Amino acid sequence: MEVILHGDITGLVTDATTSEPIDAASVKINQSGDSTSTGSDGTYLLKNLTPGNYEIEASKFGYATWPENVEVVKAETKNVDFALNGIPVPNPSVACLDFGLDSTSRSFAISNIGKGKLTYVFTTSQDWITVHPSSGEVTNETDIITVTVNRTGLSENIYKETIKITSFAGQVLLTDIIIPVYLNGVADCDCNYYKVVRIGTQTWMAENLNVGFQIGTNTNSSNNGIIEKYCYNNSPSNCNIYGGLYQWDEMIQYNPSDNGTIGSTQGICPDGWHIPTNDEWWLILIDGLGGGLVAGGKLEEIGTAHWHDPNVGATNESGFSGLPGGSVDPLSGDSSYDMGVNGNWWSSTEYPGDTTIALSITLMNSLDRIPWSANFKQRGLSVRCLKDPGKR
Repeated sequence: MEVILHGDITGLVTDATTSEPIDAASVKINQSGDSTSTGSDGTYLLKNLTPGNYEIEASKFGYATWPENVEVVKAETKNVDFALNGIPVPNPSVACLDFGLDSTSRSFAISNIGKGKLTYVFTTSQDWITVHPSSGEVTNETDIITVTVNRTGLSENIYKETIKITSFAGQVLLTDIIIPVYLNGVADCDCNYYKVVRIGTQTWMAENLNVGFQIGTNTNSSNNGIIEKYCYNNSPSNCNIYGGLYQWDEMIQYNPSDNGTIGSTQGICPDGWHIPTNDEWWLILIDGLGGGLVAGGKLEEIGTAHWHDPNVGATNESGFSGLPGGSVDPLSGDSSYDMGVNGNWWSSTEYPGDTTIALSITLMNSLDRIPWSANFKQRGLSVRCLKDPGKR
């Protein structure tokens, strides 16, 4: 049997401008995907390669990737050095711009987290959006960009428009960055955008919250700094329609119970919004719609596109557009319940005298009244956020 003697590739990765070694650059064999990283001295070693021709490439964030072809010879070490050219990398400080219900100006920063000089130009999807400055250059500094919208002639409907950042490294066109521009609703921290509705003295989300990272319905949420949600039957499409389902502690972000007539706990809601207390649900919203015997139909989306028959008495005259997202219970083997039949929303208020239960609101397709309800905190229910009084 023939004994195959393998070969190695070694070399140095440096900055093409400064000639300084580049630490933690990746050097990869494109044919196999095998890779290694450079040390603090910029050197790398790819070992025990079968003799033959290879394409290898060196890369690091902020530098242009550079490929080289090399022939590996048995029992030999080939030397291949790389000098990487730095490239600018645009870094806007926002993922989206939310102008809410009445704001006309928002600002953000643009910086360069790569190498060299970054040239940028802004374009907008509508002429009622203005960006100042409309172009510029950054190397190590940060530019502040102001975006204004002219609301004259615009309706109260949701607007979802864009700003495009086109940037260059010298004459080389870099990948465009799109920043969504939103009006007349509210954005969560994932830049999902929601309709809102004014009901009496309150401003509510008119859609169920759908923020966070999906976890399995057989798993409890944890206090790990990541917003965790359930999707009914573990299906992301259900979250897209009905919103996420959240355990109480996760929803309230591990804060104490909020028993106020006006809530103050933001929880997983956007800035300027909060989790409604039980009093805000019952004493203000439901009583303002005529009380629990008649308010259910006024809060439910009409028809049977999402609610099962008969959806008795649904008029949605409030504009709340309540949906039957059901619930999940991670402690149960069959953990998803009643989508299409019941809509359940948490309050931020614990059940009196029992820290394992919290008060909630339930809408049912067979009733236009709202039954008094509470749920164990480990269950996953829908969430609606309520605008803080006096916030723009």
